Amino acid sequence: MSQRRAGMRTAAAVVTLATASLSLAGCASAASGDAGSGTKVTIASWYEDNVIGTSIDAANAALESDDITLEYTQIPLDQYNTWLSTQLASGEGPDIIMDGASFPARVAAGNLVDISDETVVTNFTEEGLALATDADGNVYGVPSYGWFSGVFYNKDLFEQAGVEVPTTFDEFLDASDKLKAADITPLAAGLADSDKAIHSLMGYLENAYYRNGEGSPEVDTDFAYGEATLDGNWNDPLEEWSKLIDHGVLTPEMVGVPLSQSLAEFTDGKAAMYISGAWDYQAIKDAGLDFGMFSHVGNAADNQWLLGGPAASMGVNVDSKNPDAAMKALEALASEDAMQAIVDANPGAFSYYNGVEGDFPAEYELVAPLLAEGHVAVGWDRWGVNMPAQTMLDTLTKGLQSVISGQQSTDDLIKQLDDQADSIRY
Repeated sequence: MSQRRAGMRTAAAVVTLATASLSLAGCASAASGDAGSGTKVTIASWYEDNVIGTSIDAANAALESDDITLEYTQIPLDQYNTWLSTQLASGEGPDIIMDGASFPARVAAGNLVDISDETVVTNFTEEGLALATDADGNVYGVPSYGWFSGVFYNKDLFEQAGVEVPTTFDEFLDASDKLKAADITPLAAGLADSDKAIHSLMGYLENAYYRNGEGSPEVDTDFAYGEATLDGNWNDPLEEWSKLIDHGVLTPEMVGVPLSQSLAEFTDGKAAMYISGAWDYQAIKDAGLDFGMFSHVGNAADNQWLLGGPAASMGVNVDSKNPDAAMKALEALASEDAMQAIVDANPGAFSYYNGVEGDFPAEYELVAPLLAEGHVAVGWDRWGVNMPAQTMLDTLTKGLQSVISGQQSTDDLIKQLDDQADSIRY
């Protein structure tokens, strides 16, 4: 492990930072957290106000006595990584940094204050702190909440086609075939601007390769450190997953469909399934569907795993002009009230804060036991220990579009991912 730790300490020298033209002042701010008098602490993420607004409000209420105000800015998701990288590279950026898959990259680049000795850390589980903890055990942030994804399904369309909820990948293919035979679109998946293909693939791999197949989660860690390649590990399971293309579940036409259109297709009752999580629950609920959620599936009905883990982690920018106020703001954001607020605002989300529990609606009855067992994981979090995972995800997104379009093979994609990893490891 000493060699791996040394790699983490020298990571800042090789992290590639992109360019962007956005600035905090030029972006649209959410309604919550508008700055008033006193010390202003800035924070930004891609989350819309309905996701994070109540948490910002709770934090601001706690900060009133210190005359500190959190000023929140929303940056579009497809611009966030570039924007934040550019800001941090110039010694700027928000006082509180929020990031998801790339949070370990921010840690490795030296962008965050070490908060290992702060009491705020003690309120969170080890799993929740994983993405914000370096190889030496130092902690640089706390998770905003926990996310997971599975497969929403329309119960009426399943009944119409005589389909049962699938518990294995073979059953999923059979169900899709039956839905198509009943002239029902099996899956809505806008692949033009979303990560639905990644969730489909990684959900399958978690269930059919890492947990119930020839692989293990350690393969990803070894891959991150250059001690293993995806070639020789992913080939067979990725080829098996591609049966979704052969069966017409994922189609070339979807590569041109935007996410908003695919969500509307599902909520309008025109497709039987939709891969997503708590962030889309309310929109589906408001559509009046009779729906539920089941887990991503693989080889074993009795050992299923949802995709998921810590959502965006939050930490203090080392270049903050108001470090003391930023630390107090982080403590307020990581308080029990703020943690409960963000979970309550996202039905089905969960918290890594000890004692905070979310509300799991009836539609989650099939996945609630998996959450209780801790069967929530995702491969790209394991990549993040020694490479900027978001860069890998960007490559995987485009690669899967090419595979689904028939422009390249699954083996070509695997080689592309191995080559990308070789160029970006710390």
